[in-house]
Amino acid sequence: MKIAYLTSYLGREFLHRYGEGKKFALSGPFKSLGLARAMLSAGHEVTIFSPGVTTCDAIIPAFSEVEEYPEGQLTILYCRIISKRKVGIINDFRISRMLRRMARYFDALVYYNICLSAALTVRAFSDKIRVLEYEDNVFNKALEGDRNSFEFFKRKLYNFLIARTDGVMSVCLGLQLKDRLKYSVLTPGVINDEVINNVSERVNHLRPGEPVHIILAGGVHYSKGGDLLVKSMQYIKTPCVVSVYGNCDLTPAMESLIESVPSYHKFEFNGYMPHAELIKMFDKTADILINTTRSMHVGPQAAGFPFKMMEYASTGRPIVSSEIGRLDDDYNRHITYYEGEDPKAIADAIEDVISNYNQKVDLALELQKKVLKEYTVKGIGVRINDFLTNIQHGKSMVKKRIG
Repeated sequence: MKIAYLTSYLGREFLHRYGEGKKFALSGPFKSLGLARAMLSAGHEVTIFSPGVTTCDAIIPAFSEVEEYPEGQLTILYCRIISKRKVGIINDFRISRMLRRMARYFDALVYYNICLSAALTVRAFSDKIRVLEYEDNVFNKALEGDRNSFEFFKRKLYNFLIARTDGVMSVCLGLQLKDRLKYSVLTPGVINDEVINNVSERVNHLRPGEPVHIILAGGVHYSKGGDLLVKSMQYIKTPCVVSVYGNCDLTPAMESLIESVPSYHKFEFNGYMPHAELIKMFDKTADILINTTRSMHVGPQAAGFPFKMMEYASTGRPIVSSEIGRLDDDYNRHITYYEGEDPKAIADAIEDVISNYNQKVDLALELQKKVLKEYTVKGIGVRINDFLTNIQHGKSMVKKRIG
């Protein structure tokens, strides 16, 4: 099957040409690459259509690049990109126009999240398979003050796209849209080589007399709940070093919160770190990995599933997480969760892990084996292939009945 994949992927050549000195949030491209390789591993041809990114402060001409992976060749096509803040809508129109012109060469369209570029494109694939890769609920109240902007427009966009979509690759159970779509597959994350090659099966132990090292990846902006973690430190009695890695700038309010951290703790904001180095950091220094992402007021398991949770799980370290990090029962039993957005509840969960550390490490190592088997490129590729085959078979049966 020839698959057109509409997603904001940044390839190696793009980053080399236009990313020097820039700090990108690369979790999105990592997810896209994982899924693209998974589809390649199942024998499909994959071409990514990318509108790029709006943070290069440059006008980028249309070009293409090809990347080689063990699963095969991945082609990436870029439209002419105005890489400047607040003009992403222009790039959406341009990538959609490019994809519509080439639609006849493909058997399927996979599009990332509920977005304008997909709405502009989806009709050109009316006689083909159309799949939503759903990671972030379009109705998440992710802005400070628990707000969601342009909700009326997003509702229209959502209904338009779902009515013209055959199936969904969702990151969590609550985004499978079973009331609207017949076909779904769970794709919460793909563990790639960069992760596999930088983790070990080492059994970690707390070091007597040394502070517990807690790491949060993804920055401290509102939806990630960094403020909740900082507030929780006043309730944690065991001395800790809390390290945050991510691109977000510290606001005055956040700086003020950090100043209130008790003196027996240490808070470190380390900014951006290259992905491979970050995974090595998890493996070498982390005692606890934490996910404080808010569930954004759309119900348990309906907001999304942070990609970092799967990477956390690959390390064999105990994890503390908010409810947005829940997946299925077999996954969940290995994690220490807290409910709501109460800093005291976060502190209690951390102290629980510290008090029962060896038991929590055993669970973490069990989870590591599970994800390194089931959520690899090949493992997810098998899932996606079965999913696409079912859609193809279903559409063929409908055509026969109509004929």
